[in-house]
Amino acid sequence: MYLFLLGRDYKLSKLELIVYLKTLEVKYSIISDHDKYLFINFFQKINLNKVITDLGGTTRIAKIFHKSEKIDSNFINYLDLDTPKKFNYSVSSIDIEEKNIESILIILKEYYKSIKSKAVYKKPRKFKKERLTIVNPDNYFSWKLDEGFELFVIKEKNIYYFAKTVFSSSSKENRFKDTNRPLKKNLHTTSFRLARIMVNLLGLEKNKTILDPFCGTGTFLIEGLIRNYNVIGVDKNTEMAEISLRNLNWAQKEFKFNNTYKVITGNSTKIKFKADACVFEPFMGPFLDNLPNTFRAQKIVSNLSVLYSDLFENLNSNLKRNSVVVFILPEFRTFDNKIVNVSENVFLKNNFKKLDVQSLDGDIKLENPIFYTTPNGSKINRYIYILKRN
Repeated sequence: MYLFLLGRDYKLSKLELIVYLKTLEVKYSIISDHDKYLFINFFQKINLNKVITDLGGTTRIAKIFHKSEKIDSNFINYLDLDTPKKFNYSVSSIDIEEKNIESILIILKEYYKSIKSKAVYKKPRKFKKERLTIVNPDNYFSWKLDEGFELFVIKEKNIYYFAKTVFSSSSKENRFKDTNRPLKKNLHTTSFRLARIMVNLLGLEKNKTILDPFCGTGTFLIEGLIRNYNVIGVDKNTEMAEISLRNLNWAQKEFKFNNTYKVITGNSTKIKFKADACVFEPFMGPFLDNLPNTFRAQKIVSNLSVLYSDLFENLNSNLKRNSVVVFILPEFRTFDNKIVNVSENVFLKNNFKKLDVQSLDGDIKLENPIFYTTPNGSKINRYIYILKRN
């Protein structure tokens, strides 16, 4: 049994994981469904290192090796410690009392002393005044858990589960792409992490073609290529289309894609194309320095509704039946605490419906759409939808 630690947007991370496993036709069962993690049993061999590399929302995979009704030293007997003589180690936990963590640390320190290992304990760092209970491996392991050791302890229904982390996600690649791509536009960029999650939500077979009708700087296109898809980007802004193409040419040299890419300068509500799926974060109106008043928010929504409706009408004309669209629908907060949103009618009247994600797995709670907000907050609320063309 394995522990899958979910990212901060746990609903999104959970849905991405299930769509991913279903796409690969992996045989599994959900043992426990929690806001922060999942316990999963697999009934076939699976490359978990590839799984965590492919996913954007799962931060850790740990193998559960022991469970007990109490905290004692028995877990040591079940722990396979294949570590060098000198290494860092940590203990991450969920719903464990501080006194029990201290007991576990004492047991580990005594054990390492008995086998004469130079083990250095690294405790979770504090975030401002908040006491964290989960270690960030980036701080200590440099993305190489074989040079360190992390024990994960979780209490659920009065049972303690002990797990050893086997694979951890790394922000290194995303930072590399974000820092080293030739051109960026902060107001026209989706994070690589979110783009990867949304591409995975398509549940698309490899070597199919994905369209991004608002390609901006090419983030979705790059992630699509990394996931072995052919990609087409469209942007009516000539400068943005050129930026996207330059970034794609750079990514081709860095990541050696085998699939094809194309960027078109044009109006995505009118252009003809051939694609198997569509993923995008749309234009969301003018940049807002402050929360708008209700009148301005309604005017923005009115203009966007026309744009989105025209886009989905065009997608309906070009995409095949049962094609999947993953996109973000904005919602505007006003300074007087009102909400002005874009109606789902922009896609419903154009032959698209929300995918019934609950049918993917009845043993786990899944949602569509999913509310998403940026880490630093935003003046615009975002809802991520998975649609299917009728």
